Amino acid sequence: MVVRRLALLSAVLVLFGAGAAVAAEPVQPRAGLYLRGEIKFPRPQSMYVMTGEKDGSRLTVALGFHGKCTGGGLSELFSANVAAKPVVRVRDGRFDATVTGVSRRLGEGRTGHFEWTFTGRFTERDVAVATVSGTAEIRKDGKTISRCKTSKPASVRLAR
Repeated sequence: MVVRRLALLSAVLVLFGAGAAVAAEPVQPRAGLYLRGEIKFPRPQSMYVMTGEKDGSRLTVALGFHGKCTGGGLSELFSANVAAKPVVRVRDGRFDATVTGVSRRLGEGRTGHFEWTFTGRFTERDVAVATVSGTAEIRKDGKTISRCKTSKPASVRLAR
């Protein structure tokens, strides 16, 4: 009976200690970083993230896009490093945001109006992993001519 109690008490203490070891402090990003990476879309697209000069928890992002389109304008759209707003906040080493951006470089008077879901976390103070998915509207002369979307969320590793 005493042996059983000691075994049970030992098991509880071991499990409690393991639980405390798993709950580590979240990684906080360093201020003044420029991180870049390639989003793993079927046609990879580059992107970058800049942390604030004095506040590493404020991210300025420029995202890429690759998606299939419907409508009369395009069948496929790919674009890289499109500046996005608003600033993304990092909390406890994680971020989750919906951001938008506009690209006027699509040729023939077309503009792309993008919306992304950008989710991830910092694995080190200067390394982040994330997933990116999104939609886009292609407009010409103020009229929507195509709607595009990514086939599925794509991963990206951002580093210096």
